[in-house]
Amino acid sequence: MNPDPAKEEEPSVVGVRVRPKLAIALFALLVISAATALWTQSNPGVAPVWVERSAPWVFLAFVLGFAAYRFALVTAHRYSAFKAFFQIFVAVLFFLLLLLPGSPFVKQPSDSTAPLVALLHDSDPRVRALAAEVAGYRRETAAAPVLVSLLADPEPGVRAQAHAALVRLNEGGDLGTAIPAWKERFP
Repeated sequence: MNPDPAKEEEPSVVGVRVRPKLAIALFALLVISAATALWTQSNPGVAPVWVERSAPWVFLAFVLGFAAYRFALVTAHRYSAFKAFFQIFVAVLFFLLLLLPGSPFVKQPSDSTAPLVALLHDSDPRVRALAAEVAGYRRETAAAPVLVSLLADPEPGVRAQAHAALVRLNEGGDLGTAIPAWKERFP
């Protein structure tokens, strides 16, 4: 009996034949792991801690399976080596970005507000002004009550930065410089 040439060229990873079911399973793992990792990083403290910590590593499991799958296809001459290596590189890069705690695309946990609020009470007006600016750009709504109180600061620069930060926190809606209006908006 002559062996079937199609079966000889069938890609395999460590002797296990790569079938379309594997591709579907890898795609499902990609969607679930990437969505979970991005969601837990953009919503810290919502999911259990073990889910937050394991989410990037589940994505790494996808990357390893994906890399093995692509290498098997390349060795069977069924896929472009350049495309495979580029896709694996992008997947590894995404994994590394998931490990970055200070990524600009990731909302910081609310407990990071405490040092910022302390800086809003600093004796140096330049520090208060800069802290107000940062609170606005970071969208720290927890700092809003202190920013409202800074509208009465003796330094005009601090008042201006506090007002600008409150406008940012209010999605661009300007309630003016009247403290009662801002207190009603951010109790």
